[in-house]
Amino acid sequence: MGKREKWKLHASPDTVCDREWELALEVTAKWIAKKLAGHMNGGAFDESVFGMPAPEYFATQAFDKLYTGEWEWSSHRAVHTQMIRIALSDMHHHIEEWNDEDHPQFEEIDESLANRLAEDMDFMDVMYDKAYEFAGDDEDLVEYVGAVRKYNNYDVIAEELHIEKTKVYQRQRKLFRRIEVSKMSKVI
Repeated sequence: MGKREKWKLHASPDTVCDREWELALEVTAKWIAKKLAGHMNGGAFDESVFGMPAPEYFATQAFDKLYTGEWEWSSHRAVHTQMIRIALSDMHHHIEEWNDEDHPQFEEIDESLANRLAEDMDFMDVMYDKAYEFAGDDEDLVEYVGAVRKYNNYDVIAEELHIEKTKVYQRQRKLFRRIEVSKMSKVI
């Protein structure tokens, strides 16, 4: 799959074809493997804990939760994005439970990974809070940041804001210019 290939949005899990589920599982497993790189040999994410490699386990769990409705479906996010969010949450909960158990030989490894996962979850909130600060009193930019946070898809953002996609890009560039100006003023 090429980087520029667009992911389809679906109203429900029933409208996703088998090939899209397979691609979402593959993308999710690769994302997890990259996130857990160096942390799958011993400790909370060792293969022996799950009976299979951790990326495969968490991707499968994410699929099950999304498909069965245990995790709420979002028609505004691509399937793989939803599955990655579920996997990130599950990994975070797993590491918390693991740390509650007695595994002294792995504490240092698992604590650093737990900190990274928690930072990833918090980073997005902080990033959007900063974006709102840069948007300031500009209602168009505040509306844009809110839409990006909620939908993270240019087509959906344009539709929700009732503007052309080129206007979405214009708002993005305007926000980025404000960020750059702020950086430059701190340097000077």
